[in-house]
Amino acid sequence: MSQFGFLLNSAATIKIGLKGSPSHDLLQSFFFLITLALAAHSSAQTPCPADGDFGLECSPFMNSMPMNFIQAIGSHNSYKLAIPAAELELIGNYRAQSAITLDYSHLALTQQLELGMRQIELDIVYDPEGGRYADPLLAKQTIGLSGSKLYDNSNMKQPGFKVLHAQDLDVRSNCDTWIICLTEIKNWSDKNPLHVPILIIFNAKTGGSAYPGTTDALSFDSKAFDDLDQELLSVFNKKQLITPDDVRGNFPTLKEAVIKNGWPSLATARGKVFFALDEGPEKVKIYSRGNASLQGLPMFVNSVDEQADHAAYFTMNNPLQDRARIRAAVKSGFIVRTRADANTIEARTNDSSRREAAFSSGAQYISTDYYQPRLEFSEYSVSLPGNRVARCNPLLFDLDCSAR
Repeated sequence: MSQFGFLLNSAATIKIGLKGSPSHDLLQSFFFLITLALAAHSSAQTPCPADGDFGLECSPFMNSMPMNFIQAIGSHNSYKLAIPAAELELIGNYRAQSAITLDYSHLALTQQLELGMRQIELDIVYDPEGGRYADPLLAKQTIGLSGSKLYDNSNMKQPGFKVLHAQDLDVRSNCDTWIICLTEIKNWSDKNPLHVPILIIFNAKTGGSAYPGTTDALSFDSKAFDDLDQELLSVFNKKQLITPDDVRGNFPTLKEAVIKNGWPSLATARGKVFFALDEGPEKVKIYSRGNASLQGLPMFVNSVDEQADHAAYFTMNNPLQDRARIRAAVKSGFIVRTRADANTIEARTNDSSRREAAFSSGAQYISTDYYQPRLEFSEYSVSLPGNRVARCNPLLFDLDCSAR
């Protein structure tokens, strides 16, 4: 039986079984299967590139399904370079656990994308005048000490958003500014136009640290987010983005569009990126600038809850605690990012329980610090079976990519 026939047969079976007052789950399953069946049928002739992210497993059926029906790996704090030993020692002297938590680093963004990362995370600070973060405290305090490293601030003096983890303490980045990071991603994307959609999430860092003598990060107001959007659109044009307007279409709210109409097809989304502000309700409200469904804005936001007009994307970082909520969100049509590991714990203990919970949760993007193992810790690493770049979402499909 063809995939289309299988789906229609499955949907018909569910429909026949609905008697009296059908449950919400059965109705949801019915409409889910009908939607997928029609999409597969209407796009059956969509060419499926052999060199796309699914490789030889790619098929017209997979290209026709919505972009949220896949699962891919990404990296946590993707920009972060290792803290020099002398600086890490100062952090450890102040708070030992912080030194353990911060002891990780990443390859250049291009290398990560080549390895198959399809979610990138950046932390940004606002620097409208330039130079606010150009002279970090620990780099100054450790000059000349064993294990020290000179800090290159050549990209930190001009106005614009900077990319770093914690001002004065954990400042070294493989791309120092928002524009440099985005340009690197765009250049790779332009050379690999068949990639599955790349999710770029970011934290808008504000406030200070308990560590004495550090500089506070400036607050983000509507002007700051205006400037951020402008920098983004100076790198990516709107045709290269998946935006809230693209998903909402003619529906009154973004949430309603996601639930009733779904996301763009994988074929449509190939070669594109989409952005999400990974923050709480206060910053989400400021970023929205009065647009309840993010009308006219280039980025999604971490949804306040499943009922919000802007609901489309969620960060749910603990798949052990949040498993039920993640699964419910994914089944409803939302996109979720979760984490397979955190704070170097899983790598140090070779504990795979959180990683396996992340896979089985159905979250579309699973973030890790260990797409490659750190062998002085353990053999712990995170990858999809067969080292695929992306696969059919295991919450929605069986192993052969037939719909559940």
